[in-house]
Amino acid sequence: MRKSMFACLCKLLLAFSLAGCGNSGGAGTGTDSAASGSAETSKPADAAASRTYKHSMGETQIPAHPGKVVTLQYVSQMMAVGIKPIGAPGYLLEDMGDKVKGIENIGNVEKVNYEKIIAIQPDLIIAGDADQDMYDKLSKIAPTVAIPWMDYDMPGHVKVIGDILNRQKEAEAWQKSFDEKVKATEEQIKSLVPAGKTVAIYNVRPKELYVYGVRNFGYTIYKALNLTPPAAVQKEIDKDPNFWATSISLEKLPEFAADYVFVSTFQDDDSKKHLEDIQKSALWKNLPAAKENHVYVLNFDRWFGYTPDDVEYQLQDMVNMLKKS
Repeated sequence: MRKSMFACLCKLLLAFSLAGCGNSGGAGTGTDSAASGSAETSKPADAAASRTYKHSMGETQIPAHPGKVVTLQYVSQMMAVGIKPIGAPGYLLEDMGDKVKGIENIGNVEKVNYEKIIAIQPDLIIAGDADQDMYDKLSKIAPTVAIPWMDYDMPGHVKVIGDILNRQKEAEAWQKSFDEKVKATEEQIKSLVPAGKTVAIYNVRPKELYVYGVRNFGYTIYKALNLTPPAAVQKEIDKDPNFWATSISLEKLPEFAADYVFVSTFQDDDSKKHLEDIQKSALWKNLPAAKENHVYVLNFDRWFGYTPDDVEYQLQDMVNMLKKS
């Protein structure tokens, strides 16, 4: 499992479950303004330019063209618009290969290494969900904006990061490229999952069974590829377009049955044992997907991820899994 993932997971899950459907207008766009004082002659001509950016923690004067950026959440999204952060939590750098070489590990959500951030001297910090204490500490180091994770879907994250970094054209170019990849994958999936067939997503934990909606696992399956959820999941999506997940008892599993099932577990022995017990039950064996051998096990590390890199991996993984069956 990605380093520090478990350390961050409980906090993230709590934040997700408490969050509502989100507000796509949560972070406002900034307006250019001249910063007070004059730039040093050795700096670029626009080094002193700044703009006011409205975000979840207030309004902040940020560089018009930031060059040295630390992010506590949005590494892949920054890379999507062509900017490599100088610092980020270590677990966000895993599975991204050489692309993230040179990015400093500044701790994790549970324990931010403020001294490391001070040492690398950012001119902008982009946080995700931050309480007042964290935000105040970061703001003393460099101008800081906070972009709550649940306020946007995955492409929305890229768009807002592009706006903060003044890379709007690059964000648009990424969106166009991503849409083309989705369309190509969708065409392949049509021949693998017959029209009208339903698809369910389960995540098994030590003592809980979750059914997922349109975030994390569900973004790729339901929103990108437009596969059909069970009626009970669709009902939740109709109530909340950003519906994340819901915990159910084993007895309720038939209500969330589907023709195709994608399942994952936390990477601990208790979760794996829980899945084994569920699969031995008559309720599981009577699922249409189980009867037709249309059950697929997801790589939790890559499918729980909700970044541009993760979703592009997921698109190809969907095709590979379905073709093997």
